[in-house]
Amino acid sequence: MIYLKIENGKGYFVNPKGEKCEIDTIRKEDILFLLDKATDSTVTFEMDSVSDENIQNEAHKIIYQSLFRKFTELLSNKNRFLDESEALFKDAFQKYKD
Repeated sequence: MIYLKIENGKGYFVNPKGEKCEIDTIRKEDILFLLDKATDSTVTFEMDSVSDENIQNEAHKIIYQSLFRKFTELLSNKNRFLDESEALFKDAFQKYKD
């Protein structure tokens, strides 16, 4: 699913209700939702690529580019991130499992 989208010169994101919203209205809860989806191994997290020409609204461009860079970095390190998270909690899980 495409969670960050560019249409008609504006940036959009998908909120927790599945609605497409303009990127300049994004809130902390929306970013946490997107992070959850990006790190979920059962979800295909997709984003439209950004260029100088496809977003005309300057506020949208700045916000979208920032989010795009951060999510691209996260997705490229997704497996390492998940492995480190699992290793971090493995000892605690084993301790309280018994």
